[in-house]
Amino acid sequence: MTARTHQCYATFFAATGQVYTDQTGKFVSPSSTGNNYIMILYDYDSNHIFAEPFPNRQAATILKAYQRLHQRLCLAGLKPQLQRLDNECSTILKNFLHASEIDFQLVPPGMHRRNSAERAIRTFQNHFIAGLCSTDKDFPIHLWDQILPQAEITLNLMAPLD
Repeated sequence: MTARTHQCYATFFAATGQVYTDQTGKFVSPSSTGNNYIMILYDYDSNHIFAEPFPNRQAATILKAYQRLHQRLCLAGLKPQLQRLDNECSTILKNFLHASEIDFQLVPPGMHRRNSAERAIRTFQNHFIAGLCSTDKDFPIHLWDQILPQAEITLNLMAPLD
């Protein structure tokens, strides 16, 4: 039998500030609020996946979605230091990153394994589709963006802590 003690062990790690983002493909049905896509942001330090719906792939719209995610990160005390992006990035998003003092790296074309958001997208999509399949058969599919917050919460509650 192991002797009981009152010893407690703790560890810490230096925060890297790394975040990864990418967008999903177009959703099968537009939402009632006009959203068609989801931006997925993976925060490496907290192992948290964030999701933000947006209506189209125009640069200004993508920037607004990113700004909402950036604000959520900063409010949680997770200020990004290094942003890894898909090989497509608009000038206005690059300007925002520069103004926010966030370094960024573009993942080379065809090197999807370097962008952890690709895996986060797959994980989130699998979880979100499973959630949609578990709704009532009469659930109005045009409300898909209204259940994103619940999907994000349930997904991140199940994520293992490293």
